[in-house]
Parts: sequence; C-alpha cells; structure tokens
Amino acid sequence: MQNYTLGPPLQTYGPNIKVTVILCVVGLLLCLLILAVAVEVKDLTAWTIFYLAAALFGGVVLRQLSSRAWLHETGISWRGISGQGEMRWRDLERMYFGSYEIHAHYIPLGTFHRLRLVSARGQKVSLGERIGGADDLAREIAKFTWKLLLEKAMRSFENSQDVDFGKIIVSRKEGVRVRTWYDDKRIAWQEIESYEHNDAYFKIHRIKKRFAVSVSSEKIANAYVLHALLDGVMHQVWQRGPSPAEGRKVS
Repeated sequence: MQNYTLGPPLQTYGPNIKVTVILCVVGLLLCLLILAVAVEVKDLTAWTIFYLAAALFGGVVLRQLSSRAWLHETGISWRGISGQGEMRWRDLERMYFGSYEIHAHYIPLGTFHRLRLVSARGQKVSLGERIGGADDLAREIAKFTWKLLLEKAMRSFENSQDVDFGKIIVSRKEGVRVRTWYDDKRIAWQEIESYEHNDAYFKIHRIKKRFAVSVSSEKIANAYVLHALLDGVMHQVWQRGPSPAEGRKVS
C-alpha cells in the first residue's frame, strides 16, 4: 500500500507466520474431524456444520494473511481484510505492548506479542498477534514517541496531576497506585526499593516486603515512559537519604 499522507515507509511488517501456521493446523484438524463425522453419518446437518467451519477458518486465515503494517517517519499505517488506517505519532496517546508464552501439553509453541495503539481521538488498533515482528515494531514506535509522551507525562506530574499508565497510576504526592480487580494497592515513594520491566511484566519491589507488586506489561500504557518517569523520581528520592537498595533493577 502506498501512503502519501505519511510519506514513504521506512519498514514493512507482514503477517505473523507463527500464528498463521497454528491457525492453519488447528483449522485443518478440526475440519478433517468434522468431515469424517459427516461422511460417517451422511447427514445434511453434519455437512452444513463442516461447510460453515471450513468457511469460518478460511476467513480467519485470510484475515491473518492480509494483515500488513508500515512504519513511517511521521506515523504508522496498516491494512487488513476489513480496511486500512493510519495514525500519526503526534496523535498517539497510548501504546500497550506485552509478550506471553503458549504451551500445548508442556510443549512450548513460542513467545507471542500483543500490541495495541490508542490515539488522542479515540482511534484504536490491535496489531500484535496479526503482525510479525511486533516486538521490533513496538521498539520503533517507542523511539518515535518517547520524547513527546515523556514531556506530556512530566508536565502532568509537575502540576501534581495523576499520570495514568493504565493499571498503574503515578502521583507526585502519593507515589504509585496499582489497580487490581479487587482493590488499589498504594506504594509511597519511600517504600520503593527497586523496580524492573521487560516485555512480560512490570515489577515494583518494596522495602521489607517479600513479594513484588507485578503487573502484566500488556496492561500498562506507555510502559517505557513510566520507566523513564520512575527513573527521574526515584533518583531524587534515593539521593535524599541512604538508598534502600544498590539501585533499581533494569531488564
């Protein structure tokens, strides 16, 4: 797809081959099973179910194969079976990215990624499981948007406004608040011993607490901005007194 609005693409991302193969294998096995039943019972209903299942899995695979994304200097564009769209970096409000592993009867099928973008205008697009190289795409998006989103977060923080990162809220006065399904867990700045972040989770270790507070990375908006904001705040907190730890954990 040529996109003259955002300029020439810097990089192209095609469909996720691993997900496509899994969909084809699962769909083929299920359709063969239904076909065997239809041949055995020689019933119109069974044949109808077979045709519907074949059409359904065919549509799912076609949707997967048609997925594309293009990285541009000024934004990102994408195309799928249902249409196409684009989002400029200046309009990007939130990026949710995380990884997870899938096992089938203790057999590892690999690591998969989820990537979701939300603009300031409410536009949403999910690309992770459809696009191959979603982890690389997420890193590139972070490079283009890091400065702008960090400046926005710092302005809100300095004005004593809560900075919303999805499941994690940062407050200049109160510290960090982690949203859970049953309650909010509040962590004062002085209680933070260290923190670490990777594609799977964001963990905050507390002083004299055995277990860390852990949040799935895919539930955090702009985790790379959150990490940078904590870097600046905790550097000042630890400088005001003896550091409760040798330093933060970074991964």
